[in-house]
Amino acid sequence: MASNQPALPPHGPLAGRVGAEPVPARPAGVAPPVHAAATLGFARRAGREHWWQQLGEPVRDRMIARVGPMVDWWADCHQVDGDRAYAVVLGPRGLAVCTPTVNDRGGRAQLLTVVPFVPASLRHAVVVQKPARRLPGRPSLPAGQSTAPVAPDLPLSAGLRDLLGNLPADAQARLQWPFVNGDVLTDSGYYYRGDDDRLEIWAYLAGRRWVTFVSGHGSGRSGPAHRVSWQLICRQAEVAG
Repeated sequence: MASNQPALPPHGPLAGRVGAEPVPARPAGVAPPVHAAATLGFARRAGREHWWQQLGEPVRDRMIARVGPMVDWWADCHQVDGDRAYAVVLGPRGLAVCTPTVNDRGGRAQLLTVVPFVPASLRHAVVVQKPARRLPGRPSLPAGQSTAPVAPDLPLSAGLRDLLGNLPADAQARLQWPFVNGDVLTDSGYYYRGDDDRLEIWAYLAGRRWVTFVSGHGSGRSGPAHRVSWQLICRQAEVAG
């Protein structure tokens, strides 16, 4: 049966790079914190495609109309109201977050919050970590250890901090850099699915001046740390106004 619902974007970290341009080399500044890897929990529930459909076509269309064609996205059940959906959509014109709420009559409604971007400011960088052969006689560093001076930790939720700790240090740095170098973090969110070996992740940090967004997948996580591989897209955009 034909459907006029918006098509789901192609799967994978390189999908949907609408209008994206490479992120220039990171400027000098305070080094962001590198978080230690933590064990993640996995719940058996419907995937992001299910919850995206639960939003309803008018809500989905409104999100895309505000931020432009999907660059990346996720949807999940809301943490408080578990039978209702929330969603995050990144587009070339902004970041849209849709959260369930109630209207003045006590009925179900959706609160749409949009962070608009400076036109053409959305950029991306690819972060790839390949499995490595551990050299004999050289002990590997524990996950998250860094010898460079770092800034105080950002006010991240425990769940987001645990998720970031599983990512390569370069991806962690790109996601956090603006917020330890002058910007004020005002919002954040994350979503992941998979198991102890393979993981797909999405996360964003939003501030007064910048929004950063990371998505992609890792594999080999159940084995030795030096055998883990990652393929991620780190995106950054300047907030308008």
